[in-house]
Amino acid sequence: MRITYVTHTRFPTEKAHGYQVAQVCHAIAALDHEVTLVTPTVGAVPLESAFSFYGIPESFRIVRLQQFDALSSAFVPGHLAFAVAMLSYRSALKKFFATFPADILYVRSPVLLPALLDTKIPIILELHTLPRFFKRRFVRMANRCRLTICLTRAMRDELLSWGCDPRRMLVEGDGVDLERFYNLPESGLAKQDWSLPPDRTVIGYVGSLVTRDTMEKGVAELIDAVALLRKQGLPVFCWIVGGPSTWLGTYKRQAQERGLTAQDIHFQGSVPVRRVPSAIAACDVCVYPAPKSRHPYFLRDTSPLKLFEYLAARKPIVCADLPPIRDIVSDRIVHFCAPGDAASLAEAIVNAIEHPLRNPEERAEIVHRHSWVQRMERILAEAV
Repeated sequence: MRITYVTHTRFPTEKAHGYQVAQVCHAIAALDHEVTLVTPTVGAVPLESAFSFYGIPESFRIVRLQQFDALSSAFVPGHLAFAVAMLSYRSALKKFFATFPADILYVRSPVLLPALLDTKIPIILELHTLPRFFKRRFVRMANRCRLTICLTRAMRDELLSWGCDPRRMLVEGDGVDLERFYNLPESGLAKQDWSLPPDRTVIGYVGSLVTRDTMEKGVAELIDAVALLRKQGLPVFCWIVGGPSTWLGTYKRQAQERGLTAQDIHFQGSVPVRRVPSAIAACDVCVYPAPKSRHPYFLRDTSPLKLFEYLAARKPIVCADLPPIRDIVSDRIVHFCAPGDAASLAEAIVNAIEHPLRNPEERAEIVHRHSWVQRMERILAEAV
């Protein structure tokens, strides 16, 4: 089939959603479909190719549509810029699909649905969050799509309460590229490669420091937990890998205030996507923390890429006990801790050190089921 993925953001991008888009397109192409990614000419993109940036083969075509970049214009008020940019992009999409043949459109941007539904081409809509306004209008559009993908059961349940058609819905979390985690270096060699202390237990966090630009993801709690462990005399070293760089100063100051030095913690900053598996390999325990929050991101929407990558790397995992995470793993697989509770996180880290790997067969089964190719095969089978 000719499958066209349509995004409303620049590509490639250092943000996690760009990596997810790339993996979805690559997985669909691996299933022998002809894949085109359509993206707007907006903002500055990295100089290297998207395929090099994400460390994947050149398996799909990228089309960049010209549009008015209101977000960079000095003549459009900031509060109107996104709306103006989307009006321009939707117009460009209508013109493009008037002549471009496609059997299925794949989109994770509900803001594009008005233009894409007008094409009459079947649509797969993948949701990573839910709209706060105009819910009735959204339901009408979603029910016109061939299939709506929800990352979590909680997201699906809320959509059902709004009136979305259950026959057009499927729950599928994010995935993992298993090939990236074959033949990982032994932990000691990886530590040497990253100049990490060989005589310490490395507690690692590999991922974005914040989501949606300002929402913290639990790094503050991890710093506090490590400070508690060091006060107890435990030989741990905290390694935090990820950006954005604008948040590094905040967390470095917090670490200093807690009495942590360069002998206790290091902030690596962002690393190239292709080096992420090596970074995870260098960790003795991998952590997915979270703050104490009632925000839907934590209670309904999250399907963390890093959790699947930790599993694929066969690492002991400490994980915040969030409802969407329970969709994926149980306490037979990971060591849970209370969100926002540094003492609980510290205790879970100790448990992970003392009882590292749990149920390796079940872990392997989860990882295989959540490979990007397996995921997309299920989605396309349901849609077709």
